[in-house]
Amino acid sequence: MQAHKIPLFKHWVSEWLARAIIFSILMTSLFSFSFYSSPAAIMGFYGVQSTDVQYAMVVIYGSTVTFLALDFRIVKYFASRKYLLMAIATNGICALICFYSKSWSVFLVCQFVQGITCALMSGIILNLIFPRLHSTRARVIGYTILYAGIQISVPLYSIYCNLVLQFFDFNWLFCGLNILLVFLTLTVLVTMNSKARFHKKLPLYQVDWIGYLLYTSFTLILGYILIYGRQLNWFGSPLIGGLTILGLFITLLFVLRETRLKRPLINFKIFGTRNFVIGLLLLFVFYIFKGSTGLTYGYLEVVLGTDPLHVIPIWIAVILGTVLSMFVTARFILSGINLIHIIIFGFTVMALYYIYMLLFVSVQGETKDFILPMFIYGAATGILFVPIVSYTISAAPPKISFNASLVGIFARFTGFCTSMAINNELQLFTRSSVREKIREAVNDTNPQLSITLQNIQQTYEITGNDLKSSSGASTTYLNNLIKEQIIARATRDYYDLMLVGVIVVIIILIFLPKIQKVVLKLRGGNVPY
Repeated sequence: MQAHKIPLFKHWVSEWLARAIIFSILMTSLFSFSFYSSPAAIMGFYGVQSTDVQYAMVVIYGSTVTFLALDFRIVKYFASRKYLLMAIATNGICALICFYSKSWSVFLVCQFVQGITCALMSGIILNLIFPRLHSTRARVIGYTILYAGIQISVPLYSIYCNLVLQFFDFNWLFCGLNILLVFLTLTVLVTMNSKARFHKKLPLYQVDWIGYLLYTSFTLILGYILIYGRQLNWFGSPLIGGLTILGLFITLLFVLRETRLKRPLINFKIFGTRNFVIGLLLLFVFYIFKGSTGLTYGYLEVVLGTDPLHVIPIWIAVILGTVLSMFVTARFILSGINLIHIIIFGFTVMALYYIYMLLFVSVQGETKDFILPMFIYGAATGILFVPIVSYTISAAPPKISFNASLVGIFARFTGFCTSMAINNELQLFTRSSVREKIREAVNDTNPQLSITLQNIQQTYEITGNDLKSSSGASTTYLNNLIKEQIIARATRDYYDLMLVGVIVVIIILIFLPKIQKVVLKLRGGNVPY
């Protein structure tokens, strides 16, 4: 029997067991993204700043995005089990290196390599699943399961990581990853055929390695500019200015090269379809709004003083909201409801999340008050993800539609980076604005300031502190109160702007009737990313 006709799984592996193994491989491939569920732990372990942690996220995400374009060809050369085991082994080696090293540079390099292994592992799984799903119903359900797994991986691994970090140092997360990889390796060896492959073996000729290097360089430069731009004063910094010029030059080279190749990484003709471009913009905007939850978790930790273990109900609410809404949305898609109508409803639910946060964000509150809004947030992301992806892919020209997924994941990456850039910029602006208003009111000429300090000091004296200790403690306590007020007010201002943005998107979608003419067409053989 020809290798590409041999089943990947051995004959005794049932269909449901095969599906469970596929899903476990997919979730394992996303494990490396879990290291960022506790930024404070990373900053403390490596001695870096918050922007450094953000850029590390860009490195692993960008590495995954760019290698997926190359993986489309490479997966056709190797036997599937061998390819998968190679990815698992590389991932395990990187985790082992990080376990014994406290070097930030080594961690970044390993994150880049682990981004590639994520692309390798997920590419195998996606090529296993989607070419076999020929009916629209099967493909919608496949999209739903895939993107539900991606969506819930972040809160799910956040729960795991925070439980581990309660008892161990940060580097023990790498040990946990290696234990998981060992079990996965044994499972693959036992259940998969060694000679099976998805396609006839194709030689690795005319693979655009130079295009891949250009694409990767541009992606990492773009991420660096967006993350460090605010810290380095944007174009006031020679470094940012130089990187911008370099990035534009690399982009020009990449576009010129890809338009001349017979087998390009990305076929730029796909941008000639207007509704496809609108779909990319929707993905981009969606990821900007999706990235605002980091502010919520920061508010819970700093202002409300919520312990990481007590944030677990919040993450569970996000998981439940995401899963339930995605499967309900899949039913609506299959019933023939217009995709744009579902997307408008999803953004409306996202607006409800922002409204709820505006009503409840203050210096006083309880963690349980935010379980419902985070469930609403999970529901909003679940409602939006599959319809936007389906709309984008359905709008792509049939002959080059496989490029839609590759461009779509880059749009998601760009939205993710832009979300962090906007967050950094707006947080600095809003906190500075609030701090200036407080400074105008809270000063030595305001008699209420001295009265408040005296009341706080008397409270400390009553508890048995001496005069000097009470005076210092009262000043520290007041400063903490002011800090909490600044964060709460800045958070509200940020959500105000996000709410305005969501409303603008909804209005645009309502008053652009031509975009509602896209018909759901999820073509067999295409692999989503």
